[in-house]
Amino acid sequence: MTRWLPALVVVAVVAWAAGTDISDIARYAAYIAFYVVLPGTLVYRALRRDPHSLVEDLAFGAATGLVAETLLRPVLLIWPVVAVVLLRRHLKPPQYPHRPTRGWSWAVAAVAAGFVGYLAKAFIRANPPVPVDGPHEYMIDQLNLLAVAADLEHHFPLAVPGLGAEPLPYHWFAYAHLASAARLSGVDLPVLWFRLDLPALAVLAVVLLAVAAWRVTGRAWAGPVAAALTYTVGEALLPGRAPAFFGSITAYYSWSSRSVLYASALSMPLIAVLAQILRRGHMRRTWLLLAVLAVGVAGAKSTVLPVALAGLLCAGPRRAWRPAAVLLGVFALAVALLYGTGGGGLAWSPFGIMADFAQGRPAVIVAGLGAYGFAMGARLAGAVFPPRAWGPVERMLAGAALAGFAGAVLLWHNAWGQHFFAIAGWPFGAILSADGLARVLSRRALRVGLPAAAALSVFASFAAVPHVRRPWDAVFPVYLFAALVLAVALALLATRRRAAALTAVLFAGGAGLPYDAAHHANLGSAYHVRVTPDQAAGARWLRAHSSPDEYVATNVHRIGSGAQAGQSLTYWIAAFSERRVLLGSWGYSPESTRERTARRRIGPAPDYWDPARLAANDLAVYEPTAQRLRWLWDQRVRWILVDRAQGRESPRLADQATCAWSAGDIVIYRLRGVPE
Repeated sequence: MTRWLPALVVVAVVAWAAGTDISDIARYAAYIAFYVVLPGTLVYRALRRDPHSLVEDLAFGAATGLVAETLLRPVLLIWPVVAVVLLRRHLKPPQYPHRPTRGWSWAVAAVAAGFVGYLAKAFIRANPPVPVDGPHEYMIDQLNLLAVAADLEHHFPLAVPGLGAEPLPYHWFAYAHLASAARLSGVDLPVLWFRLDLPALAVLAVVLLAVAAWRVTGRAWAGPVAAALTYTVGEALLPGRAPAFFGSITAYYSWSSRSVLYASALSMPLIAVLAQILRRGHMRRTWLLLAVLAVGVAGAKSTVLPVALAGLLCAGPRRAWRPAAVLLGVFALAVALLYGTGGGGLAWSPFGIMADFAQGRPAVIVAGLGAYGFAMGARLAGAVFPPRAWGPVERMLAGAALAGFAGAVLLWHNAWGQHFFAIAGWPFGAILSADGLARVLSRRALRVGLPAAAALSVFASFAAVPHVRRPWDAVFPVYLFAALVLAVALALLATRRRAAALTAVLFAGGAGLPYDAAHHANLGSAYHVRVTPDQAAGARWLRAHSSPDEYVATNVHRIGSGAQAGQSLTYWIAAFSERRVLLGSWGYSPESTRERTARRRIGPAPDYWDPARLAANDLAVYEPTAQRLRWLWDQRVRWILVDRAQGRESPRLADQATCAWSAGDIVIYRLRGVPE
């Protein structure tokens, strides 16, 4: 296990260098070891069909532990002890038939360390857990999702951050994990969010994909290759010079939504178990393990099970119908209990992702699809080259990957969420592509192919491209780079270096993550909300002096400044106070999604759908009366937070409520019992 220490040390050093207290790092590490890895490994050993390697037991066990952590929330405090008592015979490791080589371990550790380095530059160093030294621009989604985790730390079921107790149908398992870690480790939730949990999940995801690829293909070196294709290499294009509809697999998405990386991690053991069932049949324990992993994946991200089901349909009916039935049953339960039946903003719209780009021109759509196919699919070239016979497992992998891209191209979402289908299907395709390279891989191929890919990446980073006048002109640089990549590959093939040629194609997009970290860290400032130290301090004061059952009323509904000034997407009160806000922002609510989907509009709803309720909330601040404050009290409100930058409260409010805290523009009032 000493071979994995460098990757784990990188996580600790990155957190420490960003200002995280050593005691927080130690407490979080102890939580993960005792509440996630230990019991999860015991459960996995009890349910898996046969042992493979110690690294598989620990990695897949950690994923199993993440699922159990959420499903067993009511008894989580004693869960590790119960697991040890009931499964103590699995404490002793079995005789493993496989052991990773030193080279394999160091390769996977290097991929993990590189991925953590990207996250450190793109996200961790760019975001303080709480702004102290001055105002900070947080990406809007980060504070919204931090508020979701905060709500799950103190309440269940989940509610919309900023709208009191309004239910929120959502895949919330990643945020329940953070809530549990904060509650039991004692580490402050923003520290977990912005410093510790993301790099730890990153290392776990890399190891899980490497192990899953080894398990599925039977080739150990397919593991590091699959991990590198996913967490090191970017899209094969000129970064920053391509149409926005391309999206990405890892850049930006790996940190912007915590559920993406969490769901990717849980997907890996699911893929491995499905491959075992397709190849070797099943045992009773295998079905239970499959069901547990399917539940975890369903709760982590709603896009994963649909693409896995599509892959099973491609595998053939003889062995696929039973696991497909399990996944379908779990997905149906998830729709009923987690997602809701509203569709989550998805709608059928072929090529809707390219609507602004193509502007209804069929030829432009075709050109865009070709560019999209090369840019996103170059890393999957190993799936078809070298040619080989496909069995049910290979058909499942290919079918799931294609289904993911089909979902991205054929569906529409009001917040560009169709990209998540491509991300969900990616691990399936990465494993298949890595298997292709592993079949022909040699040191000679790497000595020639990797320098060629590095040269292509350098060209992509620094190539000068004229400014485009029309949206569709942006596909031409993609085709230019595609021609260059293919020319290099053909030149290598002409010298009978097919493995080197494949390596060059697969790794040609190596500039993607470094370019993103250097030029688009924290997504720049295009979709952000400004939070001042006074705002954060007021919210944190509320956290320390109020009960989770007490609601907060506020006059803060819109961002108030910057490019998104008029949008109702400000969640800093709920995020930093960990308290429910009666009526704050509504932009990320189910009602907003339904309204925008019905109108086929991108972004959040500009206006609240219950103006009378909004007026009652605001009049209690700007024109307070005993009756209006009584209405707040009846809504469980005990505190009023006023941001005078959004509007100054009436002087009469101080006569009817107690001013409890103030700094700068932020004033917090406490209601005095039931107003007469």
